[in-house]
Amino acid sequence: MRKIMIMPLFLLSLCIPYALRADMYTTMKGIMSDMTQYVDFLEDSLSQEIVHMQGDIITSEGATFSRTLHQGWTYGIAAFGDWRIKDLDITIYKDIDGEWVEVASDDESDNHPVIAVEPSETAVYLIELNVYKWAEEYSAAHYGMLIYHEIGE
Repeated sequence: MRKIMIMPLFLLSLCIPYALRADMYTTMKGIMSDMTQYVDFLEDSLSQEIVHMQGDIITSEGATFSRTLHQGWTYGIAAFGDWRIKDLDITIYKDIDGEWVEVASDDESDNHPVIAVEPSETAVYLIELNVYKWAEEYSAAHYGMLIYHEIGE
């Protein structure tokens, strides 16, 4: 009787990983592949140092992230969306007297915006990502973002 009970449990354990696997809507593999290509290009071809990287979900509400940027460095910020995003934009804000004031933006019609920021002072900056055009009827997707600067600057 014990052998009979073990067999269904063993078969079930083989099926669980298959049932829980990511599909094309939930996998981050494409974003991670794109991130790897960006890292290789930035570090190997442009001698940039990556100081922050992230991959996450973005919705129609956008995504925001704050980061201290230091005076004396020129930062690049690159973002990229998956196949569900047709137009992704970056806007950078600085807190001036309690209000977020835009200091730079990339609003090209593509899903891989890149922006350069040279902070006038060391401060916390707000990075805002917004999707302006989705593929089909989507309202959520994956994105990646890298912040980098030149090595030894």
